[in-house]
Amino acid sequence: MSEEPESLDSRPDFDDGEVWSVKRFTSARNACKFYRVMAIITGTMLLILTVEMIYKYLIAADSSTALNFGGFNLAAAIAICHGWCYVVYLIGCFWLNQQMRWTLGRYIVLALAGVVPVMSFILERRINRQVEAELAAAVVVAPKS
Repeated sequence: MSEEPESLDSRPDFDDGEVWSVKRFTSARNACKFYRVMAIITGTMLLILTVEMIYKYLIAADSSTALNFGGFNLAAAIAICHGWCYVVYLIGCFWLNQQMRWTLGRYIVLALAGVVPVMSFILERRINRQVEAELAAAVVVAPKS
C-alpha cells in the first residue's frame, strides 16, 4: 500500500497563532531593536538622575544651589532629559507590545522598568531573549504575488 506523496500546495500543520506576515515579523524585529536601544538610554539616564538626586538632597549642603553653574541648572537638565527619553521609551514599548501582541499587563511592566533604577537593563535582556524565541518559532507567510 503506497501512500500518495503530499502535494506541494498543501498546507503544513501549525498553530494559527504562530503565523506572522513578513511585514509584522520585520516590524517586530525592528521594534525589539528600538526597544533595546531606548531601554539602555533610559536606564542610563535614570541612573544619572538617581545619583544627581542623592547628591543634591543627601550630600550637598544647600539643595537649592546644588548643581547650579552660573545660570545653568544641571539637575533640571538631567531630569528633563530623562523625561523625554522616557517618553520615547514608552513609544518603543508600545510598538513592541503591539507587534508581539502581548497583554496590557506586559506593557505596564515594560513601562515601569523605565522608572525603577537598573530594572530596564535586567528586563531588556529578558525581553530580547523572549522576542528572539518567539520570532524563531514564528511561521512567516509571504503574500501571494
